[in-house]
Formats: sequence, C-alpha cells, structure tokens
Amino acid sequence: MAGGYLGKVLWVDLSANEEERFRTQAIDDETYRKYGSGYGLAAYLIWGAQPGGLGPLDPDNVLAFMSALLTNGNAVFNGRWMVAGKSPLTGTWGDANCGGNFAPAIKRTGFDGIFFVGRSDEPVYLLIDGNEISLQDASWLWGCYDAVETEQELQQLHGRDFRVACVGSGGEKLTPIAGIVNDGGRLAGRSGLGALMGSKNLKAVCLRGALTDDGLPVHDAAGVRASTAQYLTDLADQYGEFYYLLHEAGTAATVTRSGESGDSPLKNWLGVASRDFPINRAERLSGGSVVKYQTETYGCYNCPLRCGGICEVPGNPLLAHTHRPEYETLCAFGTQLLSDDLHAVFEINERLNRAGIDTISTGTTLHWAFEAFERGVITLADTDNYALTWGNAEAALEMVKKIVDAEGIGDILRQGVKAAAEHFGQGSEAYAMHAGGQELPMHDCRNNADGPDAVSGGLGLGVAYEVEPTPGRHTSWCPEWSCFLEDEPRPVLTSARYHAHSNRYFATGDSREERGRQLMGGSCTQDLVNVLGLCSFGLDLGIPVPLVDWANRTTGWIRDDGNPLSFTDYLEIGRRVKTLRHCFNLRESEELGKARMPDRARGIPPLDAGPNAGSPTSQQWDDAEEDYYRAMGWDDLSKTLTELEMPDVRQVLFPS
Repeated sequence: MAGGYLGKVLWVDLSANEEERFRTQAIDDETYRKYGSGYGLAAYLIWGAQPGGLGPLDPDNVLAFMSALLTNGNAVFNGRWMVAGKSPLTGTWGDANCGGNFAPAIKRTGFDGIFFVGRSDEPVYLLIDGNEISLQDASWLWGCYDAVETEQELQQLHGRDFRVACVGSGGEKLTPIAGIVNDGGRLAGRSGLGALMGSKNLKAVCLRGALTDDGLPVHDAAGVRASTAQYLTDLADQYGEFYYLLHEAGTAATVTRSGESGDSPLKNWLGVASRDFPINRAERLSGGSVVKYQTETYGCYNCPLRCGGICEVPGNPLLAHTHRPEYETLCAFGTQLLSDDLHAVFEINERLNRAGIDTISTGTTLHWAFEAFERGVITLADTDNYALTWGNAEAALEMVKKIVDAEGIGDILRQGVKAAAEHFGQGSEAYAMHAGGQELPMHDCRNNADGPDAVSGGLGLGVAYEVEPTPGRHTSWCPEWSCFLEDEPRPVLTSARYHAHSNRYFATGDSREERGRQLMGGSCTQDLVNVLGLCSFGLDLGIPVPLVDWANRTTGWIRDDGNPLSFTDYLEIGRRVKTLRHCFNLRESEELGKARMPDRARGIPPLDAGPNAGSPTSQQWDDAEEDYYRAMGWDDLSKTLTELEMPDVRQVLFPS
C-alpha cells in the first residue's frame, strides 16, 4: 500500500442491531489512484452503495465524513475535512468543507472516512476512543444543547482531546440549509448536510483515535517536510498583501475592497457600492473595525497563516467568546442588506453558528425577503410587524431568531430561498438568487474588475455556479490552476491579491476551445484540492503550495514510465471525481445535470453603474458552458466514461 491513505473506511449502520452495526471496508490501491481520498473516495463509495432516486432524507442515504490524502503532519494548509451525501437542499450531490482540527481526528481513528447509513430509533452519537467504537445515547443532548454546548459537554464527559462534529437545532429540525459544526462554531455549511445528519438521529461524532501523525502512512515523510520548509522560506520572502490581510483579520479584511471591486453583490444583486454602500460605511464592517473586538487568534491544523480569531463584544453575554465573522457573513448581513451595524452581524453569526445553520444560505434568503417586502409580496402581518427595509439590522436579527426557532415566517425562510419564493409566489421566484436550489454566495459573477485584459471577469465563477455538481458554490473554481502546469502557458499572478476572487479572467481573443480548457482546468483543480484536503488560501498567497511534490512524496505514486506523476496526471483524478459527482446527479434526474441562475446574476438586464455594469449576455454564458461541457467530455459522456476507466458508472447510465 502506498502512503497518504489507510486503505479502509468505517461503515456505521444506525438501523442495525449491535452485532451488525459496524463494518470495516478495505479499499484497494487502484481506487485511491483513480479517485484519491476526500470527497473523491466518498463519491466512489456512495455511488456504489446508495441506489438512485431516494428521497432527500431517506434512511438509505449515506452520509460520509472524510479526511484526505495530505491529512498528516508533514505538509501545511492540509487541515480540511469534508462531509458528503445527497443534498437535502438541492437533491443533487452534496458536499461541504471545513477547517479546524477534525480532519486529523478522522484519520487518527485508522480510517480514511466514516460512512453512516440508516436511522437510529433514538438520538445517538458515535464515539471512537482509541480502538473502541460505540454508539452512545444522545437523548440528553438532543433539543437541550446547541452545537457549541454539545461539543463542550462531550469534551467534559470524555476529555478535552476528543474532537467533535455535531448538529445544532438546525440539523435536529431538518432545516435544509443546516450544516455540521466543529471547533466551537465552525461550519461545514453548504448543501444542507446537517439536515441529513439530523434525519439519522445522529447528534455528534466524537473522536480520539489510537494513531498519531507519526503513525500515518507517508511514502517520504522527510521529503515532504523538506519541501514544506522550502515553501515556507520562499513564502516568507514574497508575502503578498493578501497574506497580511488574512493573517491580521481573516477574510473580514476584504469587506471594503470586495465592495469597491464589484466582488460583493449588494441589495439582492441590484445595488452598486459607490451609490448604495460607500466606502465609509463598508469600513465599519471590515478589517480593524472587526479586529478591535479580537481577544485571541487561532489557526487550523498545520496552518502557518492562522487567519482565525476569537472576539468579545462587550455588553452582550452571548458574544463573550465568539468567532470573528468571516467575509461571507459580514457581506451577507452587512453589505448586502446595506447595514453597517457590526454588533448585529456578530450576534447573527453566533446564533447561526450555534444552531448550525449556514450563514450564506440564510443571508441570501433574507436578501430575497427584504426585496419581497419592498415589493409588497411579504407584509408586516407576515413578519410580526418587523419592517424588512434595507439597512434595518434589528429586523434582520429578528428574522434570524425566527429561522433558528422555526417560528412564524422563520419556518418558511429556513427552507431556503427557492422554497420560500415558491411559497410566497407573486413573481418573487425571479429574484430568488440561487442555482439549482442552493443560495448564491457573496461573490458577484458579473464582476469585470480584474484588469485591462479582462473580458467577463467573473465568467469562470458564474459558470461554476451553474455547472458544478454542488451548484451555487464559490469554492468550486480555482483561477490559479495554470500556475501548476509544467510549461505554464499563461501563469495567473497571485501576488498582491487583495481578495480571494480576483484574477478570474480570460484573455481577449481566446478561442472557445481555449476558454473551455481554462474552465475545465479551474474546475478540476478544485476537485483535486479537495481530494488532497488542502485549504484554498494556500493557493492565494503569492507562491502556490507545491501540491504535486507533496502528493508524490506522500503517496509514492509513479507512472508506468517510472517518473513521478505530473500536475496533468493529478488533474485527471480531479476530472474523474468531477465527472462522477456529475453522474450522481444524472442518475437522480436528467434535470439535475445543469442548473441556471436567475437572469439578474447573469447581468440581464445589466447594472447601469459600477464595476459590474455591462455584463455578459445570456448567449455568452450559454456558450461558455457549452465550451466547458465539451472540454470535460460531457458532450459525449459515454465515451468519456470509457476513457476515464469508469465502466461501472457507464453501465448504469448507458446500459445498452
């Protein structure tokens, strides 16, 4: 067996009797060579174990918790863990990604992943203590403790060295925009997988494995450490502005400039920063305005950046120890709502974290609700007399409380923006900002502010919103991908970046074939990043991480000609994983093969001012997606599945 993986996963059948509850499945080397680990391995195993067409919360749906190939103590930026399964929100393939310290906790159990199936009759949590595996009663936690308190209670009971991932009230109440929480309020938030976990009556996963990082298999640990040391030395010599911004204030540092550049949508994608939320107001939500409440910093497992912060907001007991809000949350409940009430954002962030509900989905749903109120679709009678007027932070906070408690209009809004718009109707579906049922994040795909060579600067992001197997995600497109190519035909500069989504450009005069290649490369590289378990910030800091060298030294994989694998070889793993996730959707329903954003997100009609004015036409979006499909080989999927050596998948979709 090569390095980087343990060769087995744990299956937990929550419906089975005690003798049949736990099963170890061995995974062969070829499977890892084809799909890697992380959500690539999860996709392969879920495809084989889960029949198509199940209801969103059917007990036979599988929920996977995954570590990844580089989850060990040798590289850096390797602290991401993933959950995967069928999304209760979209009905598509679902996955979510989070940092902290839970990824190594999974791997130290001796398994690359933990897969849950079935449904317990009563609330339970999985406990792995050394080599002992058990299901424990969680009825004393269910409905009594939020996600932060649940982690505290389990660590008090079992020990501070246990790592916990759990659901809050959002998952317990099967809220389709619920996530899974670890490290005191950090969320694997997207795809609604907290609802899938809650549907299984699974409150928490509590882990303290018998292995240490030194006991994890690595082909050339000394080589990885040497490569890492050289990378950190080079990085120290060439820190870009983005590194300093993140280190000092996390993504909160980007709020002002994201608004100025057009990266931030405003007023449910109708506003323009210079007109609706000028810089003096945005600064009240950005950088130093947030950091002044900070009491300590922290970083994820093996992270040199340490971009996390713990804050204390005086006068509010709920905020005596709270995570610093990230850009997505500050934009969602600040910039987008035209509110500069930072204290309200802090409280909203804490309440949603404790409930285990995604701040992105909640924010986008509220943006729709505020516009629906402005248009008279939602009235004071619906909101208990809270006026959903732009800038009204008190009303936003009260709506969040109702969402957390599933009370009144909150019971409708917690279903997500697509369901809420369908409930209220009256044409409000047209301005529900989602793709395939998942709420769009706080990054504007109409953005043209990437430089003089730019044409349709946000095109890669917008295409990803629509074609990604988990739609509506800003973390599914990697603009830096060509930096890793051996011949580097057109490098993407990453130094002096000031927000995480700049340089998303295509050069004027690109052929459609080249555009498709760029779209495919950025898309499949992100799958590779998730197979390896890396943080995307490691690609943004001026010198991209040496992921190919790390992967080769970790796994020991070589080609048939005896040479180490190239980036192109690894990119093929990403393409195979992306294709399998796409095929999962096709097996569920042909309609899930491709989502579409509202015309407003496509710039139709275009904004009349600001950096995002004059966005691509609908035909340009459609042409770009056609180019992407052709580059991926999805225009002749049967042939591509043969080329990618996926005969079992091909047999299901093309049985004749």
